[in-house]
This record gives sequence, structure tokens and C-alpha cells, in this order.
Amino acid sequence: MKTQITLLLGAILLIGAAVFYFGENESHLRGETLLATMEPVISGKDAEKAMVAKAIIGNYTETRQIAAMWSGLYWGFAWAAAILGALSGLILKLESIIQDEKVKKDVAALFTVAAAIMITVSTGGDFQRKWQANRAAAAGIEHLGYEFLSKQGENPRQYFDKLSELLMQRHMAILGTSDKRVAPNAQAASGAK
Repeated sequence: MKTQITLLLGAILLIGAAVFYFGENESHLRGETLLATMEPVISGKDAEKAMVAKAIIGNYTETRQIAAMWSGLYWGFAWAAAILGALSGLILKLESIIQDEKVKKDVAALFTVAAAIMITVSTGGDFQRKWQANRAAAAGIEHLGYEFLSKQGENPRQYFDKLSELLMQRHMAILGTSDKRVAPNAQAASGAK
């Protein structure tokens, strides 16, 4: 019984540490330089440039946060499954950790099932693809931000088309397709012909 409580407390502490770490992911994001260099444009007098800079920064920040979340889920599930799988084998082999054979087998079985579920959810949910799609999109948006700055925001509205294309590529990568065909109802609603 004491071993079960120790294992339960260890699992709770591990989950709590993961929630704390990933809940604070804004402080772990990269790209602060882009945010700092865009700030003068955002607070400047040119409303169109400020609007574009806000759109770039907003989408960049959101995409980085989403990438960090999917990365945490993907790698968290992968490592947790590996650890649980290894612990289930270790519990069965070692005789000094859990003395009662029934409890030992039950704990090992629970760890094995939990590991299998984690891998199934991570794989079935395409966590890796979602993480990579968002990370690539964030890099593209960051590049677009620096392009905007290097060209001093000339023709600012043209950057909306580029930003829109990057976001569409992200969505297509998440879906696992490159087919950009839009449903007829969506085209009619947007006024496209």
C-alpha cells in the first residue's frame, strides 16, 4: 500500500511539473527580437503599417504558442509512455519494490495500458504533424516579419496575402494535404468566383 501511494504521489508531482512548465510557455518562446523590432511600427503614426505589424505579431505569437503546446503534448506523451512501459517491466522483474504478486501484476498492467493509450492518442491525434506544421508556420511568419521590416513596410497590405498563404499552408499541413480547394459554399460566402 505504501508503494502504491508513493507511485501515485510521484505521478501527481510529474503531472504538476509538466502543467506548470507548459502553462508558463510564453516565457519559453523565442522570437522576442521580432516583437521588439515591430513595436516602433505598431506604435507609429502609419495606421496601415501598424495594422499589418499587429497582424504579423499576433499570428506569430499565436502560432508559436500552439507549436509549443503540440510539442509538449507530443514529447510528453512519448516520454511518459516510454517511462511507463519501462516501469511496468521493471516492476515485474524486481522483487523488492512490490512484494504482493497480485498488486505487482496490476500496477504493471495499468502502466502498460496507460503507455499504450498515450501512444495511440498521440499517433491518432497526429500530435507530431500539428507541432511541426505550427513550428514551420511560425518560422515563415517570423521571416515575413523581418521582410516587412527590411522593406520598411512598403505596400503594407501586400503582406496580408503572404500571411494568409502561410496560414493556409499551416492548415493544410495540419490536415495532411496540399489540396487548397475550398468548398463551393465557402467560395460563395467570400464572394470568390
